Amino acid sequence: MSSKAETSDRPPSYAEATSRDKTDDILGPVILILAGQAIYAENASTAPLYHLDRGIESLSRATTKVTFERVERIVRTNAQNEPSLRYHRRHVFDLEQTWSLYNLDPMYPVPSNCPRFFARAVSKRALGPVGLKKAFLRSSYKALPVDVDGERDRYGALVFVKDASPLFELCKKGGQWQWTDKDGNAVAIEDQGENTHRLIVTAPLQRESVDSMVALWCCRLWKESAKRLGDPAGGLQGFRRKVQYGKEMRGSVFGGITI
Repeated sequence: MSSKAETSDRPPSYAEATSRDKTDDILGPVILILAGQAIYAENASTAPLYHLDRGIESLSRATTKVTFERVERIVRTNAQNEPSLRYHRRHVFDLEQTWSLYNLDPMYPVPSNCPRFFARAVSKRALGPVGLKKAFLRSSYKALPVDVDGERDRYGALVFVKDASPLFELCKKGGQWQWTDKDGNAVAIEDQGENTHRLIVTAPLQRESVDSMVALWCCRLWKESAKRLGDPAGGLQGFRRKVQYGKEMRGSVFGGITI
């Protein structure tokens, strides 16, 4: 089956994806480095492990979607039994910034049960959709499934699935973001310097878990970048975006009011 056919099918639910047995696809510890639109394994001279269609560390809130691809290595032999290596990009996630009436006023905070940035699964084996839910008054997040097909809040924002178990937890300790799995085991540490971003995966993980963690890492970096660069809601471009958003949402019901 071609990758096009695979990625065009509807991805499984978060619960279905996390319950499958994938013990035969375990990745060992690795140090990942974000370099522009690519994510490499440290000290590797080969192709990147992941590719983004935009530089995630310099995006503002004007961008709404980023393509996240895993670079797969495929070894084939010819008629003379000579091996050849080629690389194939598999579209795994769309990293998305959600849009709702909250975006019309950048000073109004998005509720904690609504993700601002999240990873929407495109591949059938991806663990998603999933986003980071920030804890109240703490420097920590939980990676939770996002309810993209259910009801939204009264201002049109997507919400997290209620009472769902986290895929990961993320907590800032000693100035570093530390990742743990659903059982509380340490699995990764972020190392951020001047113009450098590294994700140090410290434990063996299933490939789909690594994909999700890297995608969420990118979402968090995007959020930081958007906060640093400010909101582009002003000016003619911002006005046009608001008008377009109003057209898209016309006919939806928010808090009993139809627009």
